[in-house]
Amino acid sequence: MDMPGLRALCALLLLAPALGACSLPPSFGSCKRTGPYVAELAKVPVLEVRPDRATPLGGEAGPHARCTEESGVAWLSAERLYSYSGSREEVLEYYDRAAPKVGWRPARDHHLVPDDQRPRFCFESRGRPSVTLGFHTAQQLREAYGVDPGPEADATGPRIWFSVSTSAQNDGSSFSC
Repeated sequence: MDMPGLRALCALLLLAPALGACSLPPSFGSCKRTGPYVAELAKVPVLEVRPDRATPLGGEAGPHARCTEESGVAWLSAERLYSYSGSREEVLEYYDRAAPKVGWRPARDHHLVPDDQRPRFCFESRGRPSVTLGFHTAQQLREAYGVDPGPEADATGPRIWFSVSTSAQNDGSSFSC
């Protein structure tokens, strides 16, 4: 290879990574410039679906949506927490009927085996983020979410707590079940 050709090749090798970086999404470890993606994730329709007797926990009517950075990785999430005066089976049956009406279906491996021993179920929709339905104890709500489910949490009677959540990468691209 002649000297001008070698110089051109070296210049191209040095310039290519810099040009490619201009079109990259926000860095994987950062929540910078993720606001529009977080807002979009909070609008996932199935987050608004809930059984009649389910009441929002945490004092907010809308989903809790945020970007989280941890150990050099960033991800987006949107979640609703509910209290329900009924059984887990009723809630799961409700979502098995209601989620398909807004475009989500139970995943092939519907029941997820959780690392933290909380029962979770997953729903998928083509081209949209998957949604997880999870059940929680009053203690988990206090410790993991900083939410006090109230004095009825320690009383006897049919009361359960569940969440409907979705998550995405910090560039808005979806995770699947």
